[in-house]
Amino acid sequence: MMSGSGIIQRKDLYNIWEQTHFDKILPYKEFIFDMLIHLDILSEQRRYDNDTGSRLKVENFFVPCMLILRNETSFMTCVCTPEKAVRLAFSFKGTIIPPALPNRLISACLSMWTVKTYEGKQLLFSGFIGLSFDMAHDIVVCVEGNKILLYIVHKTSNGLIVPDIATGIKETMFTTLERISEFYQSAVHASPNSQKIPFHVEYSCSRLECFITEEAASTTDEWICDKHKLLHTKEKWNIWNQNQKKIQCEENCQGLSEDALDQKPTDIELQRFVSPCDVTTVHDLAIHLGMTFQEWEDLRDNYDRIEIVKCRILVNWRDRYKGKFRDIAKALSNMNCNLHMLCRVKRVRIERCQSREEYMDFIPTDEILDELAQVIGVVSFQLGIELGLSITSLDIIQHDNGRDLVAQCKAILFKWRKDQIVRPTIEVLHNALVNVGKGSQCLEEIIKSKGVKKYIPEEEKDEVEKKGKEKTFLKKMNPFKKKK
Repeated sequence: MMSGSGIIQRKDLYNIWEQTHFDKILPYKEFIFDMLIHLDILSEQRRYDNDTGSRLKVENFFVPCMLILRNETSFMTCVCTPEKAVRLAFSFKGTIIPPALPNRLISACLSMWTVKTYEGKQLLFSGFIGLSFDMAHDIVVCVEGNKILLYIVHKTSNGLIVPDIATGIKETMFTTLERISEFYQSAVHASPNSQKIPFHVEYSCSRLECFITEEAASTTDEWICDKHKLLHTKEKWNIWNQNQKKIQCEENCQGLSEDALDQKPTDIELQRFVSPCDVTTVHDLAIHLGMTFQEWEDLRDNYDRIEIVKCRILVNWRDRYKGKFRDIAKALSNMNCNLHMLCRVKRVRIERCQSREEYMDFIPTDEILDELAQVIGVVSFQLGIELGLSITSLDIIQHDNGRDLVAQCKAILFKWRKDQIVRPTIEVLHNALVNVGKGSQCLEEIIKSKGVKKYIPEEEKDEVEKKGKEKTFLKKMNPFKKKK
């Protein structure tokens, strides 16, 4: 059974430990179980409701060393293709990697991301895992010989992969592998001279076959791969090495790719584009894109805050004309504006949260959202867009709450927690605050002062209360209960 799925339930493991030769560890079963999770020997298998995105109760745990089935799906040939994916390798010395190391890495991945389902099967096999990062990006980790391969796959084209996402995933994987390697080196009492990272990074060619070491890539502007004789410039591997704190483009930035220019901008992308722009620039851009002066004035009359007007005029243009990034780029060129203004729509600001890491996967409670609503201020509209709320929803919230900013903020936060497909965690809220320029300090101060408690939806509270009443009623009706 476990060789086919690698899955075991907590109660099954406890049953195994109830055997006679385990009787000395049984009293410490919960501590040992938690230690197995801490060491990545066991890993929680995250599961989410397909309709609501809500996290379901953890019932299954993954034991990677027990899984022997190989990946026989068509995912790698049909989805993870050179047209949609980029790849790098963590290359180890020697001909093979000790099995325990990639097993721990796969367990660690399971604790961070959700297993992807393809052709009705979970992409979880021996030495292979496919994960969903967001609605557009997937992650694949697999072992081949002495390499652990990392793929980032975009649902449409690798030209649309967000560099900040690729960089963040690479850094997360590197740090995780480094931690696991250090653990094994300390376990075998390695000498001080051998305390080096036992792997190095290699970047793949556009056909996902040939490799160049990260060290060599950093010292050259061009590379011709051995097998295909294809020329690659340094922009090819810059996707893995973005300065995530830098707002401006790098000197060698090529602008949006052809694939990106042919895309219709989302609400979030339009918001990120107009946010740093001054009013005159956005007004002139809207006119160049075909909107009228009267349409701009109507929006000024309908909305109190100019930040909303700046975003709304471009949203209206996109919806009316089925506008694409290429149209915005052409208009900016006609205005003699820097085309790199468009690059920021693909930037994701990164700021490390000072709160405890385990809090990041919690759903914020009413108390946290109530407190946060007091300090968000005029960026509530931008925050709502960054959190994934529709423009229509935000219009309704503003109409219902008038000029009451706190009430608007509270309505936005509670609607986000209730309606979003993506699990509404503290981490998602933290990232959204950073990306609207508010920063996460306000959220961290609230967490520090109020603490983090488990959020229980109202329907679950009602169910618990109902069961409690039923239990009390049955106790009262029990004719065999001894009277005091």
